[in-house]
Amino acid sequence: MKTYIILGALLLTVCQGCKETFLEENPRSVLNPVNFYTDETGLNAGINATYASMRSIYGEREEPFRLTLLGTDVYTNGKGQLGLPFDIYDTDLNPFAAEVDFVWSTCYKTINLTNTLITSAEKLSFNEQRKARIIAEAKFFRALNYFWLVQLFGDVPQKLDPTTGVITEAVRTPQAEVYKTIVDDLKYAETNLAATYPQWGRIRKGAVQHLLSKVYLVQKDWTNAADMAKKVIQDQANYKLEEDYTRIFHWENQVNKEIIYSVQYENDATNSGSIGNQGHLYFQNSYSDIPGMQRVIQWGRPFSRFAPTPYLMKLFDKSKDERTDIWRTFDDYYYNNPATLPAGKKVGDPIDESWRDKIEFHWTNLKYFDPTRPNVNEGRGNKDFIVFRLGETYLIAAEALMMAGKNDEAVTYFNEIRRRAARPGVNLSVSASALNIDLILEERGKELAGEMDRWFDLVRTGKAVERVKAYSARGQNIKATHVLRPIPQTQIDRVTIPFTQNPGY
Repeated sequence: MKTYIILGALLLTVCQGCKETFLEENPRSVLNPVNFYTDETGLNAGINATYASMRSIYGEREEPFRLTLLGTDVYTNGKGQLGLPFDIYDTDLNPFAAEVDFVWSTCYKTINLTNTLITSAEKLSFNEQRKARIIAEAKFFRALNYFWLVQLFGDVPQKLDPTTGVITEAVRTPQAEVYKTIVDDLKYAETNLAATYPQWGRIRKGAVQHLLSKVYLVQKDWTNAADMAKKVIQDQANYKLEEDYTRIFHWENQVNKEIIYSVQYENDATNSGSIGNQGHLYFQNSYSDIPGMQRVIQWGRPFSRFAPTPYLMKLFDKSKDERTDIWRTFDDYYYNNPATLPAGKKVGDPIDESWRDKIEFHWTNLKYFDPTRPNVNEGRGNKDFIVFRLGETYLIAAEALMMAGKNDEAVTYFNEIRRRAARPGVNLSVSASALNIDLILEERGKELAGEMDRWFDLVRTGKAVERVKAYSARGQNIKATHVLRPIPQTQIDRVTIPFTQNPGY
């Protein structure tokens, strides 16, 4: 069983009592620095609320999935068409889109909470080591939320102190300055967090180093990106690749050495929220729409939001690559509803070939599959959401070293991921000379499919327009201006001084 950081109803109330955005405060809240974060107990409650707040980005809500998966080379809309503008790049991808407003406001809520905790902790006197841990955790989460914002929107307002009154003025801080804050926060966290803690789910030094490696990749600081990734890989006491790829994501294996940081969920609405991890809903195909089919636990409840593109499906060679096993393909379904069977069919027969390749039967990504729900119609999921894992760390090391011109070293990390993916007797390794950024992106597409990294990968490598036009299902309208998302109109309307919009919106 997992030993969790407890995130009870009080802690969620603390989080909800924070400001709706960094620009405005909620005057009704009684949980503020003056009367709550006045001792170590209050600070720990606030940190636990910060952990809980990350569920809004990782699992509870669909909007972050849409912003990071749709309209890429590897994912498109399934039968469900929510978030369509981000798939087809039409005029509805604009400042009024709910997706950008949600992520913007959610990140700034957490940032304001972390600012409050950091400022409050620095004013208090108690055990210096425990205080440093609280500040380090808060700085990690502040850095992670700013990393989301700056990757999506470019220059964003940077605020490092709590909101204590109504603020109607804001300006966009240059990306370079925001990235400096992110790195400074993470360096502090690296220094002041331990390599391991008894409580599973608590931020460890390795999570900080992994995030730093991602930040350095965006900054094209190849040496530091590689060094940080290698620090995590070399910490073999705490991190190790799972030999069976599908076991990384199994509901009975949510504590394993491949996981660097996961957002915690439980089968307990009091400690884990009433929504739960919704990821299990979004990647299912719409099998129950087909005559002769009905919903069952082992095939999941279908929302059919995100479908792999034909390009992604063609990357997998089922005879060679074990990562295919994390997908439920057309061949894994059979008729199971005697009440609606088509003529000439019986229960247990394979699905008629006429359905192959239709949107109802796109491949289903099983990384979020959750059979622990009490019935097939239950939406609340209980699985933890894996945010960082060691498989990506190896690919970060490979990319950074390759970009630094060290292909001979880079390929050793790349081939370790290929080795794990290969079926018995199959060699998927490549030579150092074959390594290039497109091969790295292809490998990340297979290894990290559905893990909310793809849009960031394409933008970071400068490949978004090129690869979306070449491989997406229907993203031919993408333009260079789409590389940045639009600033939410709600943000522009809140301030009394001009707040610049990103070009093209």
